[in-house]
Amino acid sequence: MNRLRSITAPQFLLALLVASAVVHAVHGFRLWDVSRLAIIDAVLTIVMLVIAGMLARTLKTPAAQPVPLLSAAVAGAIGVATFLLPSVLALTQGRPLAGLFDGWAFAALVVDAIVVRIAIFALRRTLPTG
Repeated sequence: MNRLRSITAPQFLLALLVASAVVHAVHGFRLWDVSRLAIIDAVLTIVMLVIAGMLARTLKTPAAQPVPLLSAAVAGAIGVATFLLPSVLALTQGRPLAGLFDGWAFAALVVDAIVVRIAIFALRRTLPTG
């Protein structure tokens, strides 16, 4: 009999981290000639893959380790900030946003926001209450 196994929050977070790395890589590649924000996207791609590797190593243990979860939350928050900060600065200076943001930038914002939510959720479940 084939039983379905439930997916845990760290496993789902691992898939989201890989998706975030892919989205940041594509967005950075598309933005490379236009803006220096592509460097931040390239760094975020590497960071997300490193954190995914850290998290994959801890999935074998009975309880998830808090360090990769906290790292994922921080990296996701930085990813969200890379979308929001330039847009707020451009709007306050009266510059158009046309060249910087496209569907890939919005996809990176959404995936990074979900990474933060799932990482904090998993982190709260791993830490002892007291």
